[in-house]
Amino acid sequence: MGKGISIGHILAWPFLLPGNVACDVLGLSDHQDLVRMLVNSLIWTVFGVIAVAFVV
Repeated sequence: MGKGISIGHILAWPFLLPGNVACDVLGLSDHQDLVRMLVNSLIWTVFGVIAVAFVV
């Protein structure tokens, strides 16, 4: 039986992409999850603030 990709993985991929790219660029293997979480939270917070600024 082959490896399948879950729907959750497909839906989460665009949201986790900034952190994954940052970890790949930095070549991290240790603490990769922490750096990914930090980068994603920074990117999506800035994006959210800009989106709210345009709406309001």
